[in-house]
Amino acid sequence: MRWRRIFVPAAALIISACAAQTAVNIVSEEYETDYSEVSMQILEIDIPGAKEFSEAYNAELRQEAEDTAAGFDSEAKEVAGEISQKSVLQTTQDVKYNKNDFISAVEEQYTYTGGAHGMTLRKTRNIDTLAQKEIKLGDLFAEEGYEETLNRMIRELREKNPEEYSELWAEPVIKPEQDFYITDTDLVIYYQPYELSYYARGFVEFPLRLSELRGYMKEEYYRLITE
Repeated sequence: MRWRRIFVPAAALIISACAAQTAVNIVSEEYETDYSEVSMQILEIDIPGAKEFSEAYNAELRQEAEDTAAGFDSEAKEVAGEISQKSVLQTTQDVKYNKNDFISAVEEQYTYTGGAHGMTLRKTRNIDTLAQKEIKLGDLFAEEGYEETLNRMIRELREKNPEEYSELWAEPVIKPEQDFYITDTDLVIYYQPYELSYYARGFVEFPLRLSELRGYMKEEYYRLITE
């Protein structure tokens, strides 16, 4: 089956406040086959003075998107005769934070290849553009044991907002490779659908004030606190 690719011109979403700030572009691409519909947004960054890193990072993101599409197409082709509609893959990008030499962007991926409903997952990219690297949650904190602090703050947040978190079927615990993103005010810990609650509940999020975490963070990340 030959693909009919429809390439949407890259409408660049430039998120910058000054000339020295990293430009973040979101490139949209689409294609359609007899058995699938694909619409993808791909992140691109341009860090001033870091052309080599930016190009290598963008190439990695591009390859990841192509691999995701290839895997999806393989599955979509397999189930083509078993479902009454085309399989669907959609990815979107949401830049939550882009200043102070730091980017936090959330990729949301929706797939449908049959069944009662599709599946939506997130992947976050937290990039220290000054150090030219992607960081993990533990990289923000000065000492080991930060998990206990975050777990305590999550428990306190649940106690203050019992209605919002009443439908959880498991205790949220900070895990290795914990999902998170940064906003102007918060470190947002989140869990994928089904991790803590039923699918329709969606993503379970715990926004924790960055200002309250300052005493636990590495000094180089004090710059994230803008309150």
